[in-house]
Amino acid sequence: MKTTFKLDKTFGPVASVAGIVLFASGLILFWFSLSALINILLGAFLGFTFSCTEIDFDEKKVRHSDVLFGIVKTGKWVDIKPEMKIGILKSRKTWRTFSRGNRELESPMEDHRLVLFAGARKNRIPLKKFDSTEEARIEQDEWCR
Repeated sequence: MKTTFKLDKTFGPVASVAGIVLFASGLILFWFSLSALINILLGAFLGFTFSCTEIDFDEKKVRHSDVLFGIVKTGKWVDIKPEMKIGILKSRKTWRTFSRGNRELESPMEDHRLVLFAGARKNRIPLKKFDSTEEARIEQDEWCR
């Protein structure tokens, strides 16, 4: 049984919205000009690319990947070994943009991630994200059984 967990937009929330606008404008302008194809491709890449983790429970494999254009999955499968450990990490990301009035807009995002530690502490594969630590602990206990 394969399960896929969507994690983040690769280029952040602002670029994702801009990509969707580019994609929609390219679709509208496509009837008038073939150069709108560039808008469609760039918009689809920015707007629909996201990162995810796919877990195959039957084969005991994990794949952390980026899904390009929302269709093409990249990344390689990693076998889950008995010495690997599951932990919880707090993730803090801040997306920063500048407005036309030269004001800095920051949108902080915090969540908790269930992470698979593969060997050294530096090799970690995010499995799933949660809003609170309690939810992550419940899922961690369930997966460690």
